[in-house]
Amino acid sequence: MGSGGISGYYGARLQQGGADVTFIARGEQLKAFRQNGIALEGDRPIHLPSVKATDDPATIGKVDMVIFSVKLRDTEAAAKQILSLIGPDTGIISLQNGVTKDDMLAPIVGRQHLLGGAAYMAAC
Repeated sequence: MGSGGISGYYGARLQQGGADVTFIARGEQLKAFRQNGIALEGDRPIHLPSVKATDDPATIGKVDMVIFSVKLRDTEAAAKQILSLIGPDTGIISLQNGVTKDDMLAPIVGRQHLLGGAAYMAAC
């Protein structure tokens, strides 16, 4: 949920490894995914010319894992949008900035679904 730098990177790597990935995006980002797929530059570049992408999480169904990486100010609205993705065993990894992120997510998605997460990417 949120297909910027962090989720885009992890989603692309997961899809490259064979996982069934759907990117949730909106606006120009969604249009770009649909037209061009996703490309990562760097020491291990990849280009996936075709990816699944939607702006409506309700069209996806239940999933094993959600990488949640929206801006902190969008947490509550985005959490409500992913409720249709959550099954009894779904995990949600929040890779957001902010010490209150899990406290904001838990009342909406259920604390039992939350998994600790941190991401670090070096950029030159």
